[in-house]
Amino acid sequence: MFKVLKKDNTLEDFKPQKIVEAIMKAAFRCDKQIPDETMFAMANSISERLQSRKKVPVAELHELVIGTLATFGFKDVATSYAEYRYYKNNYAKTFEQLRQDADDVLRLGDRENANFDSSLVSTKGSLIKGFLTKSLYRQFYLSGREKEFTDRGDIYIHDMRDMILGCINCCLFDIGSILRGGFEMSNVRYTEPKTVLSALQVVGDITLVATAQQFGGFTLAELDKALLPYVLKSWKTAHDKYIELGLSEERAAEQSDKDVTRELEQGFQSLELKLNTVPCSRGDFAFTTISFGQWNLKDYAPFERKWLSKINTVMLQVRRNGHGPHHKPVVFPKLVYLYDAPQIAADQYSSALFDEAVKTSTECMYPDYLSLSSDYGTVSKLFREHGVITSPMGCRAYLSPWHDEKGRYVAIGRCNIGAVSLNIPLIIRLVQLEHPDNWRTAFWTELDERLEVIREFFKKRYDIIRRQKCSSNPLAFTQGGFYEGTKDPDDEVGDLVRYMTASFGITALDEATFLWTGKRLLEEGGAFSEEVLRHLQARINVFKKEDGWLYAIYGTPAESLCATQAKQYDAFCAKQGIDNVFRHTPHYSPEYFTNSFHVNVTEEITPFEKQDHEFMDFHLCEGGHIQYVRLDNPENTDAVKAVIQRGMELGFYQGVNFDSAYCGDCGTHSTNVLMRCPKCGSSNLSVISRVCGYLGYSNVNGVSRMNEGKMAEIHNRKSM
Repeated sequence: MFKVLKKDNTLEDFKPQKIVEAIMKAAFRCDKQIPDETMFAMANSISERLQSRKKVPVAELHELVIGTLATFGFKDVATSYAEYRYYKNNYAKTFEQLRQDADDVLRLGDRENANFDSSLVSTKGSLIKGFLTKSLYRQFYLSGREKEFTDRGDIYIHDMRDMILGCINCCLFDIGSILRGGFEMSNVRYTEPKTVLSALQVVGDITLVATAQQFGGFTLAELDKALLPYVLKSWKTAHDKYIELGLSEERAAEQSDKDVTRELEQGFQSLELKLNTVPCSRGDFAFTTISFGQWNLKDYAPFERKWLSKINTVMLQVRRNGHGPHHKPVVFPKLVYLYDAPQIAADQYSSALFDEAVKTSTECMYPDYLSLSSDYGTVSKLFREHGVITSPMGCRAYLSPWHDEKGRYVAIGRCNIGAVSLNIPLIIRLVQLEHPDNWRTAFWTELDERLEVIREFFKKRYDIIRRQKCSSNPLAFTQGGFYEGTKDPDDEVGDLVRYMTASFGITALDEATFLWTGKRLLEEGGAFSEEVLRHLQARINVFKKEDGWLYAIYGTPAESLCATQAKQYDAFCAKQGIDNVFRHTPHYSPEYFTNSFHVNVTEEITPFEKQDHEFMDFHLCEGGHIQYVRLDNPENTDAVKAVIQRGMELGFYQGVNFDSAYCGDCGTHSTNVLMRCPKCGSSNLSVISRVCGYLGYSNVNGVSRMNEGKMAEIHNRKSM
């Protein structure tokens, strides 16, 4: 067998298997599959041609592979192979773009994600690294079709900067399992907390470390129940101390209550400060959600229910109180109240807690509310039938129902692997251009083609994550943060992927409806959007059955994507020399597209009308959805409560929305103010607005963390 002379002048035995592997990779990059026997036939053909030689330069071998591919009829694979061979040119282009992106970050910052404070050195470094990893992933890991559709804008792969790392997206983290019995983090053994104050401090540490190993939302699901054992430990320690000091039972209990309440106050203050001031090692602020407020009356004694309520009441009071001398508000963690109507009606502690939650929403927008007891929706159905609560991940993502081999439904300890969103308006405009006589029929064919591309992308994602070492995310996979996550660090993630979900996202159904019917979503009544979602649902159900994976429809929140997709649509129209109707049509803008299934933000409708119009599409997007309404007078507690309770009856994940402003000069708190303090006229404002499903800073001392498209949408809001 001849030798191959490599670039460094070393010699290596010719190995046909290497030729086969190189051909396989080239075929993958152009969406081709070549039978194994054909690839080996090509490798053998090359070997036979060179049999008389003692050594062959690797460059000559590459040229032979390219020629052999063409001879066997695989010219597109030959082109793919040649392009990859000339990777230096590709790298040069990648690094030139990276240099420009890095320069922009260093000079101007970045507003793609409101959770990134791009004025920080650590965040700048993370953003620059993200540009590199995104470019490398796009250039060398996407197939030809994926690259084509992504570049034009037909589909959008969320968080592409993180795809190359093989990590997961968002999760319902099992914090209770981690704390019980202690755990190991960063090669240090943590003992189980003995007080609720230390428990909350450790929860903050865990959150910062664990969120850095994923790229999506991190939910501490039902945190109140996880903290209850440590509240009871703190109370018992305090009570024993006061009894030993000679206090009466009544006085000892009273003083113990005060001590534990103070521990809770300090613990939640510490948690809020960590999550709003200390970026995780990814460079962003950990997008953390806490769900709370549901407990079965038969499972907890009155004393325990009292403290479950107290945990949450203190958490809400800390949020309302803000931080610093002027009580400046914060945005993290996101709070989600788990609304169980029968529980609230039967339990005084639950009823009081719900009122406390509504009061907090009138001042802070949070908590949002998740209906567990409605006649509508999968979340309520799963809770009614199996007692399992599926809390939201991040701002609106939901896990598909899943049960283990024993038939037990599981939510906490599961995760999502990523989302890919469709640009429906662009696909419609494309078929109108390419199939003018039958574009409505062609649309469904083109849509199905893109769904297949997304499907294949997710199948690769599942395979990549399955092969990751558990040491890549040790808190999740080795310390019990995920279901069955007690593997050895050197084990592969393996079968844990069976309970992970993948999201087919959809945006801009309002703009899509206008292109399809000439009417806005509100005017048209939602028939087209429902048809699209039911079509997606039918296709995804087929994919789930054939592939065995947990796919879901995701009403994409579109923070930066609302601008990205609008720009891609505008660029497509400009390139084709056709009109972009959104540039001159009332209610629309070329700067942004509408989030997911929501009606246009400019619609002047009441909160109840908005709930009714979004009801059907909300429940069709079961893998990700939220319903929110804009309030002109959030101080009207009764009105806010009525909106929330109606949303709970309709089975919603319900939020209320207004702009919460804090003046850095006089300390005045005001609502629905964006630029100037109504009291002193200062522009030194910090304004918290609902970005999409979560809150973010639309103004920090005159500067926004949000992109221009999102800011344009915020300024146009009337009903959002």
